[in-house]
Amino acid sequence: MGRLVAKELKILFVETLASLNDFSYEEGNPFLMRVGSKGYYVFLKNLSPAFLKSSPDVTRVQLPYSRHFSKILKSEFPFLILGYDVDSEVFVSWNPASVKERLNAKDNVSLYSRRSLQNEVLGNNFKTGYLTNGERIILFKRGNLPLFLQEVRNLFKRRIVELDETKVGVVEEPTFDDLKDKLYEISDKDLLSQLKPLLEKNQVLLAVQITFKYYSGKYKDMVFKDWYRLVSDLHRKMSR
Repeated sequence: MGRLVAKELKILFVETLASLNDFSYEEGNPFLMRVGSKGYYVFLKNLSPAFLKSSPDVTRVQLPYSRHFSKILKSEFPFLILGYDVDSEVFVSWNPASVKERLNAKDNVSLYSRRSLQNEVLGNNFKTGYLTNGERIILFKRGNLPLFLQEVRNLFKRRIVELDETKVGVVEEPTFDDLKDKLYEISDKDLLSQLKPLLEKNQVLLAVQITFKYYSGKYKDMVFKDWYRLVSDLHRKMSR
């Protein structure tokens, strides 16, 4: 999949909305933008392959942990994460309320789409896809950005839908078996509850042992230094 550097993606976004009356925006990414009386925080990201062995069609964007999101979390403005597919000139958007709840929940939050859905977007239509938890994703051509901003609240108004096995456009989120053979972050709540008291006492090696046993049989490519680095990163974050 093609990619644009962050500055080029921002320029493309601004150019698409430049003809709107009362359109203004701030610098950076994420950034605050306004169209008349409506304000939005926007984060622009390139869509890229998710590299899932069992689902090569799946694409994603990742939201890193960022101090900039702390301000957004406290804001009343909707937060729009827009993933861009350069090849099909299509934007993908996820439920603003759900995404906002996940900001800074961990080092990288992944949001998923599907390349086949992106390729099926035609003309002025909004295409709807569904995650396995029932959340909808909205896909649309770049030229429809103005209409999307006008209708975004209605497009995501029905937050959850009931799915059946034949539902077209379901985007399956990855399981352990889909992921790469290394773990890059500890997010399991049960394990974290065991590790935090130890790390508060600087018992890093014991925490590494518990982590290794907890994930016994998974992530076979990981050696001791990988587990140690993983736990040390968690220890460092707790010490901030």
